[in-house]
Amino acid sequence: MRSNTMGISPYDNPYCNQPIQSSQVNATGNAIDRRAGLFTAIRMELHKLKGSSFWWMASGMALLTSAWSGAAFMKRAGGNPALRTVLLADNEPYSFISLMAPILAALLTSRLAVMETGGRMNLKWLSLSQSEVMRFLAKYAVAGLALAMCFIIPLVWIPMAAKAKGFDFAGGYVRLLVVTSLIAMFSSLAVTAVQLLISMVVAKQAVGLGVSVIAGLIGSGLIAMSKPQFGWLFPAGISSAADPFVSLATADGYANVTMAGNPWICVLTSFAACVIWTVVSALIIKVKESRR
Repeated sequence: MRSNTMGISPYDNPYCNQPIQSSQVNATGNAIDRRAGLFTAIRMELHKLKGSSFWWMASGMALLTSAWSGAAFMKRAGGNPALRTVLLADNEPYSFISLMAPILAALLTSRLAVMETGGRMNLKWLSLSQSEVMRFLAKYAVAGLALAMCFIIPLVWIPMAAKAKGFDFAGGYVRLLVVTSLIAMFSSLAVTAVQLLISMVVAKQAVGLGVSVIAGLIGSGLIAMSKPQFGWLFPAGISSAADPFVSLATADGYANVTMAGNPWICVLTSFAACVIWTVVSALIIKVKESRR
C-alpha cells in the first residue's frame, strides 16, 4: 500500500507556492501546512461557524445596540433644543459600551466555547495541528470584531443622523467618527480577550457571565463616580478611562459636551490597554496548554 505522505505535489499547499516541507496528512489525505498560522485558524473558525447560531446572536446584539441608540436619539431629537447637539447624541451610544460590551462578549465567547467541545470539534482542530493558543487567537479575532461592529454601527449612524437633523456641532466631524469607533473597537477587543479566556479556562460558562455583569456595572459607573482613571485596571473600564468626551455643567443646569483637546491620546492609550490584555490572556492560555 502506498504511503499517504508520498507523491505530494508542490502545488498541494494552498497557502504558498513553495513545496510542503513540514506537513502532515490528515484522515482525508489532504496535506496540512504547519506554517499556515493565524489566517488558517481564522478561516477554520469561520468555516466551523458557518450556518451556526453565533451569527444570529451577533446580529441580534447589533440590532439591540442600534435600537437602544435610536430610541435615545429620537427622544433627544424631540426634546429641549439646547440638548440637540451631535456630541451629546453620540455620547449616549458611547456610554453604552462600558455596560454592555462585557456582557455581550461573555455571551459570544461562551457560545464559541460550547461549540468547541460539541461534536468533539476540539479534537478535530488538534488533529489539524492547531494549538490552543492559535484557536484562542482565531476565536478572539472573530468574536472581538463581531462585538466591535455592534457598537461601531450606532457610533457612526447616530452622528450622521444628528447632523442631518440639524443638531449643533462644532469641530472635526470625521475625527469624531474615527476616534469613537477606534476606542469602541479596542475596548471590545480587550473585553473579548478576557471573557474568552474565562470561557476557555472555566468549565462553568455562568461564571463568565457573572463576571461580565459585575464588570459592566462597575465600568459604566466610573464616569458617574468621577473615577474614570480606574478603568485602566480592567477591560470593561477602558471606554470610560479613554472617554474622548468632556462634560461641563452650564449655568442653566445642563451639560455642555466637547471633545478632548487631543482625543488621539485616548485612542493610543486604549490601543495599548487592548494589546496588554490580549497578550496577558494569550499567555495564560499558553501556560495552561504547556501544563497538560
